[in-house]
Amino acid sequence: MRVDRIVFSTEQLGKFFADKTGETAITHMIFFIAAVAISMGVIVVLSVNVQSLTGATYSGSKVLSDQIRTDITIINDPEIIPYDSYEKRYTFYAKNTGDSELNTEFITIMVDGILMEPSAVQSNVIDGDVMWRPGDVLVVNVTMSSALSTGDHRVKMAVENGKSGSMSFKT
Repeated sequence: MRVDRIVFSTEQLGKFFADKTGETAITHMIFFIAAVAISMGVIVVLSVNVQSLTGATYSGSKVLSDQIRTDITIINDPEIIPYDSYEKRYTFYAKNTGDSELNTEFITIMVDGILMEPSAVQSNVIDGDVMWRPGDVLVVNVTMSSALSTGDHRVKMAVENGKSGSMSFKT
């Protein structure tokens, strides 16, 4: 059995591999597919980040808008604060001077920088409504363990979105 072998010379071998159009097209197609896959990954990552930033911006602007529309004013006479010595309870009056309705369940009271426990604070709108509407007056009764000492004091009232009003008073 005889096997014929064809031996290529260097010149013939160069001619054989001279046509690289197929290899070039395949290489370009591989790079194109890789570039598309990488760009899709980048787009997915960026879109998630953009959506996250958009959500955070929306939330922040909503809170800021609520705070701008909200305003409360403590309308007591600073020289005469109603005090019930039997129940050790001070009464403060606050008016909703803003443009938004407020929930009376989420009122925070501080007297002389001390946070009053929710169980020691009772609040109700004079009209008997559940919501504290613009122009309405809220009566806030703060029960304390003992009467405040004679002198200057400060009360601060904060609502659900962080907006607050304060007043200095004397006892």
